[in-house]
Amino acid sequence: EVALEKRFVWAIRKKNWLFLPVAFLLAVMPVVIRATQHFLSGDLYRLFLTGQKTELFSQYRARFLWIMAAVMLILLLVFWKKLFSGIDRLGWFYFAACSIFLLCLFFSTLLSDHQDTALWGMYDRAEGMITQICYLILFFYTARSYRSVQDLKLLMVAIGILIAVNTVMGISQFAGNDLMTSDWMNRLVVPDDIDGRISTLQFEKAKMYGTANHYNYLGSIAAMTLPLCTVLALLEKRWKFRIPSILAALFSLILLLGSTSRAGLIGVAAAAVLAVIFFRRFLMRHWKLVLSAAGGLLIVTVGLNFLLHNAIFERIPMLFEDIRTIFSDTSDFDYKDNIPVRAVENTSTGAVITVQGDALSLSVENGEVVFRNHAGTEVLFTENDDGVLVTQDDTFADLSFRPVQSAKGNTSYTYLRLLYNGKQLLQFYYDETQVYLANTNSTDPMTLKEPPIAACLKGKELIGSMRGYIWSRTIPILPHYLVLGAGPDCFLYEFPQDDVLGKLYAYGTGSIVVDKPHNLYLQIFVNEGGIALLAFLSVCIIYLWDCFRLYGGKRQDPNGLRGIAVGLGVAGYLFAGFFNDSTVMTSTIFWILLGVGVGMNRQYRKESVGL
Repeated sequence: EVALEKRFVWAIRKKNWLFLPVAFLLAVMPVVIRATQHFLSGDLYRLFLTGQKTELFSQYRARFLWIMAAVMLILLLVFWKKLFSGIDRLGWFYFAACSIFLLCLFFSTLLSDHQDTALWGMYDRAEGMITQICYLILFFYTARSYRSVQDLKLLMVAIGILIAVNTVMGISQFAGNDLMTSDWMNRLVVPDDIDGRISTLQFEKAKMYGTANHYNYLGSIAAMTLPLCTVLALLEKRWKFRIPSILAALFSLILLLGSTSRAGLIGVAAAAVLAVIFFRRFLMRHWKLVLSAAGGLLIVTVGLNFLLHNAIFERIPMLFEDIRTIFSDTSDFDYKDNIPVRAVENTSTGAVITVQGDALSLSVENGEVVFRNHAGTEVLFTENDDGVLVTQDDTFADLSFRPVQSAKGNTSYTYLRLLYNGKQLLQFYYDETQVYLANTNSTDPMTLKEPPIAACLKGKELIGSMRGYIWSRTIPILPHYLVLGAGPDCFLYEFPQDDVLGKLYAYGTGSIVVDKPHNLYLQIFVNEGGIALLAFLSVCIIYLWDCFRLYGGKRQDPNGLRGIAVGLGVAGYLFAGFFNDSTVMTSTIFWILLGVGVGMNRQYRKESVGL
């Protein structure tokens, strides 16, 4: 009994209680879901044309992160001697780089034209300055509180919970019976004062998004967890640890394939290439075993895809088509040749809509709007049962107009909203004497301006599910943010939202709001600035370089292999970041993994190689 008591006391002292908040945050984050209603005004109202939005996955998660980051900050201050003892040169480098990022973050928020958004974040993202500061606190606390392999095992328990929750939810979504839309889930996460159900907010069947907001973000999560869990599963000698790691790796693979995220696939593929470099000697020695395992995995995956009617691989051909387009010469491509409306402009007599092969002019005659073609012949538009003006003229058959009444104060206005195939494109203000193209919810005349297009992406707007379009319009505005950005979460204000015709080509509608860049690095560049992006990249690149320096040689012990596993998870996220931006959930996982990796490298240098 005395021996057991001494062993228990030793275990209590040996336990790193300071690491528990990190594991707790990661384990609880996937189940923090709560519907939140937001009332839009100002520029947001003008962009979305609605005064109310509801979201599920960001606001409460951000608040949970704020609370946990505050706890970690207090612990950093209380135990600063223990946590910051023995900080090495790389530790000071990380501190300096993050301080530069913090300064850019602060001044980008302070000087932003949309300070409220920059401070608290967008309604459905919540990645304002407060959240970004929490990421930095999370990174430093994790890096300094990590002490031993016991902390990694605790982290893997939290990651296992995260994977399990998303797998259960994801399988229900893939099967078309989304648990998120069930009655009990609605009662649990939708407050009584919000009118509506979760079912109105979700996505198409046969795609997994788990609790990650979108299947692309689930792909980013799988890009981190699959390399990490796979390497740890191969490393563990004791089956009580190996079996949970194998299950976590298999479930991560299910999440990757079920999400159909090409960004996730690219992240995992890049991590696999790095794994081959790290484990090249092992692979050469056991090439038969490696080929057998890879072949078996391929057969199982192909078989599942066949049984599920190509649901797993349905988007893979699009990836190869995108690759072919990237290397094609599209310098002479004009997207206006592929849309029904080539131009819309105001004239001295009204407005002109130029279509392929003709033009439709709008003018006011005897107090009524009259439509004429290029030759001056009147084109008859009549009102249908839905109150929409339509024509039987084949040249303009895809175009229709919806009269809309609006008011500002005591003054009423009338608009004609131009519809293409039933979707709003533009609107014209008119009264008894004039008609002209007008800004949304305004009587001010509007001039369509074609924004600058990145030459390298001209004609490649449709690659990556229209990522090519977003990047081609984002890259030309980057010089404005070389020093400071527009403010955290302010990308949607800076993107040329008035590129109506470009959106019509890319999305089939001109009214969509592009609110994210689908690229982590463009997101940081526009929001926080070029200097902030350099600081972020410096932290990531130096960390990965440190992993290669420590673990890339002939000497690979168990702790070194664990360090490789974490490094591959970080790399998977960074490569997926070329096609995905961040969310509170994915960023929380990333900054924790990065912090653990930095802490592991520090411990490895001190204990194993003495560097």
